[in-house]
Amino acid sequence: MEISVKVSPTDFEKLRDGTPHGSPAHEAIVKASWIEHALGGVLFEGYDILCDEKQALAILATARRCCPGAVLDIEKAIAFAKSQS
Repeated sequence: MEISVKVSPTDFEKLRDGTPHGSPAHEAIVKASWIEHALGGVLFEGYDILCDEKQALAILATARRCCPGAVLDIEKAIAFAKSQS
């Protein structure tokens, strides 16, 4: 199952810095893509982290420690991916 986690630039930096280098979660984070898109007239600029469930759960654990503002978005991304599989 592939999970797409979208985070702000600030949260991306916190996740990147808070995830152990060489870990599977860190590999997913450093491969993230910069995205810009409008939804309902609102522009989103940030990063899209494509990962598997194990990586997503590790990223979620990191978010709980260092950027709680991203926790809900990560939980929603995981739940959405599970509902699609």
